[in-house]
Amino acid sequence: MHKYTIGEIMDIACRAGKIILENGGEIYRVEDTMLYVCKAFGISDCECYATPTTIIISVIDAHGEVFSRMMRIRERGVNLLKVEAVNNFSRKILQEPITVAEAKQKLREIENIPTYNLPTIVLAVALGTASFAIILGGNWLHFICGFVTGALLRLVIIYLNRIQLGFFTVNLFGGVGAALGGWLLMHLGILPEWRVITLSTVMQLVPGLIFTNALRDAAAGDLVSAISRGTEAFSIVTALACGAGATLMVLGWLGGM
Repeated sequence: MHKYTIGEIMDIACRAGKIILENGGEIYRVEDTMLYVCKAFGISDCECYATPTTIIISVIDAHGEVFSRMMRIRERGVNLLKVEAVNNFSRKILQEPITVAEAKQKLREIENIPTYNLPTIVLAVALGTASFAIILGGNWLHFICGFVTGALLRLVIIYLNRIQLGFFTVNLFGGVGAALGGWLLMHLGILPEWRVITLSTVMQLVPGLIFTNALRDAAAGDLVSAISRGTEAFSIVTALACGAGATLMVLGWLGGM
């Protein structure tokens, strides 16, 4: 197989894995997908290794020559539609072979799948926050207040992410915003206490998917990824707790609680 062809196949495999990692997929799924892509294009002697921030692939051709490729993952989010699309793509090309050019085009189409627009995202988060307010023992007034505070906090988080402050700082301010929202509603006399609104609002930032993937990676033996994702989840929770806790402490010192 020509060197350039091997390089193209490795590039397709890495890009497929990158899309999965950037959108909340598991480590085992990334590695399996890359192996499926290589197998679909006739490469059988292939090893893949992935962590939440790096993808490495190594291929040995028929002459024993080794080819390697590494790709860094700098952004991570959640878009399971893209994960599913790449997963289906890698399995389908095993049964229905396509050309390298067609594979690249298909991956570009998956990368360009539009995300939900801003109003839809804010509405979904607001409804989720309001629902948590009911689950945590609130009434319909808490539901309405949770809807408002959840939407406002999501707008703040979207802005902070756009100016690239880093996930720890963003979640730190998220905790501050959740605590301030609950306190302000209590201070204005709208609600009798702050706890339900603060807790329900901060739930939108709790790293549930990251923690679940960390457990899944640990169970699969991907210990480096499990520790990495577990540390990330712990850091986010710490940032939320520090932001909310510090805000409530300061308000308490000022006599506002």
